[in-house]
Amino acid sequence: MDYEFKIVPHSVLPSKQAVECWRDGVFVAGIYPHEDGIRIVSKYIDGVKYESGSPRALVVKLSKEISV
Repeated sequence: MDYEFKIVPHSVLPSKQAVECWRDGVFVAGIYPHEDGIRIVSKYIDGVKYESGSPRALVVKLSKEISV
């Protein structure tokens, strides 16, 4: 699988930027600014886990298909 990340203007807050995640040419997730931090959106989210260590990390698993 080929992942690509793009920095794009935020669609609602034009003075801010967002990061889009594309897999094999298909948009799969976006990371956007939020008043409390960041917002991660995707119709492909299939699981979340925390990795220990410093700094702490959040791993979001993206499925190959849409989960309904």
